[in-house]
Order: sequence, then C-alpha cells, then structure tokens
Amino acid sequence: MTIMDESLELRLSLFVCLALSGVYLAYALLAEPAGGQPFGHWLGIVGTVMMVSTEVGYSLRKRTTWLRWAGPIRYWLSAHIFTGIVGPFMVLMHSAFQFRGLAGISLALTVLVVTSGFFGRYLYTAIPHSLAGVDTSPTDLVELARAAEAALGALVGQLSGPVQVLVTADAQQQRQVRGDWALVFLRGWDDWRYSASLRHKIRTLEKTEQRRLSEVEHLMLQRRTRERQLHMMQAARRMLSVWHTAHVPMGVALFSSVAIHVAATIYFGAGLPH
Repeated sequence: MTIMDESLELRLSLFVCLALSGVYLAYALLAEPAGGQPFGHWLGIVGTVMMVSTEVGYSLRKRTTWLRWAGPIRYWLSAHIFTGIVGPFMVLMHSAFQFRGLAGISLALTVLVVTSGFFGRYLYTAIPHSLAGVDTSPTDLVELARAAEAALGALVGQLSGPVQVLVTADAQQQRQVRGDWALVFLRGWDDWRYSASLRHKIRTLEKTEQRRLSEVEHLMLQRRTRERQLHMMQAARRMLSVWHTAHVPMGVALFSSVAIHVAATIYFGAGLPH
C-alpha cells in the first residue's frame, strides 16, 4: 500500500490567490474594488458559491455512498481545501479587506474558519492515508513496518558487521515518549533530527566501507516512519475529534452570517444592477 502525502491543492491555491491578487491590483487602478462595484459584487458571489461547495461537496462524498462513482475521497478533500482557501480569499477581496458591520462579522468568521481549516489539515496529515484517501489501519502499518524490516534484514545480512551493528542498535533504541500535542506538532522536528543523525552515521560508515549505503538508509528511514505513524495515529485522531467540536460550530456561524448578508444584499439591492 502506498501512503498518501500530497500538497498539490495548497500550491494550486497559492497560485490562484496570487493571480487573483494581480487582477485585483490592476482593477484597483481603474475603479474602487469594493463590494458595491460589479467586480467586487461578482467576487462575493463566486467566493460564496465556492465556500458553500467547500462544505457541501466533501461532506456528501464522505458521509454517503451514492457518490462513490465520483472518485476517491482524497480528490474531494483536495477540492475541499482548494475552494476553502480560494473562496474566502475572493470574499476578502469582495469586502476590500474592510471589517465593518455584518459583512465584517462574516469576514472575521471566514478568517477564523480558514485558519481552523489549516490547523485541521495539519492534523489530518498526521494520519496515514491510502491514495484513495481512506485512513490506513494499524494493521496495514504493522504489515508495512514488517515488510521494511524484512527487506532491511535481507539487505544487511549481506553487509559488514559495523553496518549490522548500526541497524540493530537503531531498532533497539528507545524513542522519546511525547504527549499527543508534542507527538503531532513536533513530528517535523523529530523527523529532521532522526534523519540528520542517521545520515551522519551512514556517511561515516561509507568512508570505511568504501560503498554506498543509500538503500540501507532508505529502509531504516522507512522502518522508523512506520513506527512513528503507529504511535501518532491515535493521538492525531483524538485531536481531530476535539478540532471538529470547535470547527463545525464556527462553520455554522459563518454560513448563517453569510446567509443573512446575502439576503440583506438582495433585499436592499446593494450592488445589484437596476
């Protein structure tokens, strides 16, 4: 099984937001880019539609079975993240980045929900997933760890004593025990520290062995990654549960305020052509 690790939606979102910023700046030289102007008005409409699709589409795909034909959950999550970034950014441009009145409340809630979304995505990436976007089970991770261990054992058995000592010592090393928050949010630091230490040891051995040990290094990193994922999976799930408890009410508050803002805009005809 291949473990998913992608951030294409973030890069694409950044590109689109930068492109929209360029359009926004160009328009600002010609007219006031506010919500009452046609340009700002349509920014608000498209941004709001994207925000609504952010919640509806992914939720339906995740909680129902009749949309299985529409592709893996992972792709829907990517679309959820993309529209959840670009849509609010368009709403920010629609408001001319001004926090006033009911629209200002909606804008503040938008910023809060998007920030919470980034936080949730980081927690989500702490849980291994398949390419289909399905959570990898502990059993799958154990099998992957055993496969890496078996491949490492077969390879190291053909190498010298010092290499075997390094691999055995690494397997027997006691890993630092961390709480949920530290385990998840310091994983990048822990990974970097382990990789740097292992690379130094491997490069030192290569000088005496007179051979490349890149495959040994790769398999040791793979073994350690599976061990870390096993420990981190339950911690990340517990944290995601707490996150959902806060994120969902914020989303409800946001869309309630947006609905009132849209209804008021239509009622009073603000920015609408006459």
